[in-house]
Parts: sequence; C-alpha cells; structure tokens
Amino acid sequence: MSEHASLSRTGLAATAFGVPSTGRKLVAAVSAFRGYPDPGEGLAERLVAGAFAALDQVPLEVRLYVHDLQDTAERWPALPITLPPTPWQAATLVDDLAALVRDLSAAELRVASECLALTRGDIALAHDKPVLAQIGAEDGEPLPDAAALPRNRRAREAALLQLFDDVHPREWTAEQTSAVRKALLVRLAGLGDALLRVSALPPAPLDWQGDSEGLTALVPVPGAPQPLEARVAAEASEPHPFSSWDEPMWGSSETAASHGCWRWTVGWRSADGAFHSDAGSNEASEAAARFGAEQTLAAYAAQASTVRQRLRRRLLVPRQPGTLSMSDPAVLVLGLRELLQAVCDEYRAETSRPEDATGWRVVPHQDEDKECSLVTILLDDCSLPHPELGDSANAADPSDPVFEDFLRSHAVVLTPPARTYLAGLSQAGPGELALSRRHEAAMRAVFAVGGEAAEQLTVETGPLPDRMAWIDLLDVAALEEFLTATEPDQPR
Repeated sequence: MSEHASLSRTGLAATAFGVPSTGRKLVAAVSAFRGYPDPGEGLAERLVAGAFAALDQVPLEVRLYVHDLQDTAERWPALPITLPPTPWQAATLVDDLAALVRDLSAAELRVASECLALTRGDIALAHDKPVLAQIGAEDGEPLPDAAALPRNRRAREAALLQLFDDVHPREWTAEQTSAVRKALLVRLAGLGDALLRVSALPPAPLDWQGDSEGLTALVPVPGAPQPLEARVAAEASEPHPFSSWDEPMWGSSETAASHGCWRWTVGWRSADGAFHSDAGSNEASEAAARFGAEQTLAAYAAQASTVRQRLRRRLLVPRQPGTLSMSDPAVLVLGLRELLQAVCDEYRAETSRPEDATGWRVVPHQDEDKECSLVTILLDDCSLPHPELGDSANAADPSDPVFEDFLRSHAVVLTPPARTYLAGLSQAGPGELALSRRHEAAMRAVFAVGGEAAEQLTVETGPLPDRMAWIDLLDVAALEEFLTATEPDQPR
C-alpha cells in the first residue's frame, strides 16, 4: 500500500492545507475553503471535528461527488434522486452526521448555529412543508406552496423567520428546533463535502502570479505551442432576492459567511494571443478556486496528447506533419454522410428564415469581422476544428494540401468522398453563392471520381432507396429526404 493510500481523509486534507490533522486549524481551513468564517473554539468546532472523524471511515477509493453530502442532507431523512446516483456512502455518512446533532438542546443548537454563521436563508430553507404549513395565514389556512407567487413566498418566509427573532430557544416549538437542527446538519454536510473533495486528490500547487485582474498560472506542455493557463478572479455575486436571507440568523454581520464568488477558468491561447477558456466554475473562496484550477490543469497535463478545446476542438498538442496515424487515440474521421447532414441542417435553417438568407463563400474561412465561410460552418456543425484568422490555412481552399494539413495537425482525417466534397464547394465559383449551388457543384465533383464512386458512396452514406438515383442528391431537398429515409437505426 502506498503512503498516500495509508493516510486518513483528514490527514490528506490537512497535508493539502498545510495544517495539523487534528484540532481547530483544520476546521478553520476547511471552513475558509467553503467561504465560511472560523467557528472558533467550543461546541461548533467539536461538531465539525466529529463530522470529519466520521468521514475518515470513507475508503480513499470511494469517490463522492461535490455536494453529495449536502444534497443528501438537504433531503434527509429521504434520499435525493440524482444523476449519477448518490453513492450509498453519502446516505450512511449523513446518518452519522445527524447523530452528532440529534441530542443537542435548543440552546446548544442556537450557540452552534451562531458560531457556524448560519444565515436566515439557511434556517428558512431547512423547514419542510409541514412545518411551513403550521405557521398559517391570518385566516387560519396554510400559506401557499413554494411554487406560489413571490410575494406570498416572501410573506411566508418573513413570518417564519420572525418567530426566531422573537422567541428564546427554550420556547422554541419542536418544529422550530427540528428546523435549526436540520440547517446545522446541512452545514456540517457542506463542510464534509469540502474535506472529501480536498482529500480525494493530491495537491497540485501552481506558481500563481497576481495582478489587478486576479491570479494567473502557466503550465508548459511538451509539444504544445502555448502553455496551459489558469485564471482566478473575484466576481460579484447576485444577492439573494430576499436580501435578509444572506444575513446571519444570530450574531453580528462581522461573523457572516462570505457571499462573494471566485471564478476559475482553464484554457490556452491561440496564435494571436487571445485566451480561450476550456473549463471553469464558480467557487465560494479563492482557495477553492485555486484548487479547482490546479486539479483541472493536472488532469489536462496528464492526458495532454488527447486534450481538445471544448469549443474550438483544437488539440492542445498538434500533430507534426507526417506523424499522424490512424492508431492515434485522438483521431476523428469525417465522412461524407456527416458532412451532408450538416449541409441539410444549414439549408433547413436558411429556408426557415428566407429574409436572413445570404450567400456563402468558401475562403477565407474567417474574416476580420469573425464572419465564417461555408466550410467553417460545416466543420463546426460536425464538432471539428477549422482554420481561423491568423492561421496559414485560413485562406487555403479545401483542395489545397495546406487545408488538409491543418486538419491533420488536429488529428482530423477526411474520407476520400468527404475530401472531394469539400474541395468541390469552390467549383461553383468565387464570392457568395447560394448553398444549393455550392452543394450541387460539390456533389458533381464527388460523382466524377472514378468508376467506383457508386460503391464508395454506398459505403459512406448508405444505399439509395429504390425510387432514387444518385443524381437526385444534387438537390438539397432530395438529399434531406434521402438522409431521413436512410437514417441509421438508433440503439434501443
């Protein structure tokens, strides 16, 4: 067993935070990670430490998703319905966390809630519908359900919270006590999620550099023209529509949890220096944002040779000329049928809005205004990269080897009919022409290739229906009919 595997969850988290594995420093570090203030010494600290001790029973090979514990606690004692399904360990652990607060008195719940900076919203959301219904309206009828008008919901929550403002804990009803207990359970579960998240992955610290816009870190990748880049910056977050919900239920505003937002993004730059984000998320603290960015960059670097940008579909590590093989795990093959389906999609959109219809050019693939050519649109519809402004292939006709070299550098291989079709789009002529004209010219180019064109077409697109001939596919409307009639069987 490795040294890493022999450590406890709390031990791994403590190592990541650089604090002792027992005592209040770990509690404070995890609280700050979640954007909560240090609960200080006393009951609240002991509850959090008890929750962490319960989490040590989770084997390291068991991976719980972020918020699994909190989502389960919010529905406790019922189980949440989630996709993917919540692991059984989450429900078991929430039972253990519930045991920590089950026997607390109302006065103890009040003290722990103040130290853990529970907000008015935390308390309000912890009430289930039966509790809310007991508050009632002036005429003795239950208040409306949560799906009712906002003004009714505001009135309901205001009435609920006023009870806690005016009543001493010794006078709480059983329902009020249960609500505070539930809110405390949810907070412990949220802190537990943070501990599990940090303990599940080894530290991957980066050399963060700060400026007026936030933090930036770079990770060079062998073979990549640009390093991976991570950014972390503070963002303003929208206040809750019920502004009082963000206020602490008890205690002063100085002890309130942080309601700011930290955004991390990961990506890499193009040749013109523009940063293209590939992944990102909002976090409750700067530490959590750095952690998310660091773990994402570590995962990208570990599989750098096959990483593609989510939107631009370009490889992080382009292939050098003459090095691409079909055994490359990053290879994507573009066939004629997929191209023709993209043509039909564009034709359908064009005919549905004839007032917006414009002609289509073949090159350049992207102009100074970021307007795209027909080739670019088709490749994008097929979820494939395309030449952009600044690329040597941006002005290359699809028949030019430079164009195919660009695709192969990003591990995209064209079948012969697909290559011929793309090259044939320009045979309709220069300038901006109707999609139907460019499609007809491209299909004629496909039909003109050798005596085995029909057999190859059948392999690429499927057989023709009895009532059709290949020449019919020069018409885009007939092409759409053909593709619909020969749609591959969907898995059942």
